[in-house]
Amino acid sequence: MSSNVGPEAQAAYEKYLDASSIDEKIKKLEEFLSLVPKHKATEKIVALNRSRLAKLKREQEARRKRLKSTGKRSSPFSIKKEGLQIILISDFHTPGVGKTSVLNYLTKAAKDKIGKFTPLPEIGIYKYKKIRFQIVDMPSLMEDASKGVGNGKEILSQLRACDLLVLCVDLSRNVKDQMELMLKELSEADIKINSPPPPISIQKTGSNRVQVFYLTKEAKEVEDLAIFTEKIREIVNENGIRNAIVKINGAITLNHVVDALTTSVVYKKAIILGTKGDLPNTESIFNDLKKIYSNNFPLFIGSSIKKSQFSENFGEIVLHYLKKIKIYTMNNGKIADKPLIIDENARVRDVALKIHRSFIELFDYAVIIREGSRQKRKKVGLEYKLKDNDVIELHTK
Repeated sequence: MSSNVGPEAQAAYEKYLDASSIDEKIKKLEEFLSLVPKHKATEKIVALNRSRLAKLKREQEARRKRLKSTGKRSSPFSIKKEGLQIILISDFHTPGVGKTSVLNYLTKAAKDKIGKFTPLPEIGIYKYKKIRFQIVDMPSLMEDASKGVGNGKEILSQLRACDLLVLCVDLSRNVKDQMELMLKELSEADIKINSPPPPISIQKTGSNRVQVFYLTKEAKEVEDLAIFTEKIREIVNENGIRNAIVKINGAITLNHVVDALTTSVVYKKAIILGTKGDLPNTESIFNDLKKIYSNNFPLFIGSSIKKSQFSENFGEIVLHYLKKIKIYTMNNGKIADKPLIIDENARVRDVALKIHRSFIELFDYAVIIREGSRQKRKKVGLEYKLKDNDVIELHTK
């Protein structure tokens, strides 16, 4: 162990080496990583041990699943998605942040639960221009939720599947304390907020050891390419992978390599919703909140349910933030009442696949109707790029 880590960290590492159980090893390795000073000299040590920690957590989760009874009822925290799923989260506090009031304001689904502690998820459907958004008021996150406190693991597991996280912050309390608790627990659960997946792919192979390919000019812009490549190989090997092809398409760090190897890592879009904006001094507190977290959160919404102050076009805001567009299908001249929601820059192919794969196999052409376009009705192929509110009719052979 390098002397760069300091005596406290070295002692913690010795305890990790002496640990016998997986749970104990995870605990001691987390303590070690928290004590290591973060600078250039310790970058490789941190990355290697983060990789070890991720591997241990995978083993822990696999063991937990093996021990779980196959006949056990499904968890009440496991929620089947209906439409776009938006989950409201907050820190745990009494009185609460007001998530249930927000849920009821949008969906009219929780009037009798307002002001009460909600230990289980509350669910409602918010409708905007015939689009259905499933709003979930998730029980609050307690400290160490990522370790299982307060049903934390089940709560965080459901967050991994949603379309949008809404971090609800009570503007009448210390906003930084609330944010730091939520961000800490999300990070510990390998939920990355508002950051894109790193431009790296790692594919196991049967031979030729670990090969690293830098596919762009930006990817090659590191201090010493040969040393960096060797560090990547060590991290990949540490995960038990002896043969693989690593493709890098942009600037990365060693931590990105660890994330790419950690199958539990997910990348989620999130916004901040300030609640109780009717109380004194909350406007200035909301502005401070934006100043502190604007680098990581592009979108903030202030609200006061008590005064019925909430974004009227919340559905449109969500669609724009998630980079989604509305596409209407047409059959025999009749336009569907409800739109399909797909990603921006989607093509005809994506709509065909969303409806049924057979539309790709039997595809002949599509007709696109676009209001305001010079050519309102157009015959196109699979690769034609769609725009918001387009009407599409698929024709098969």
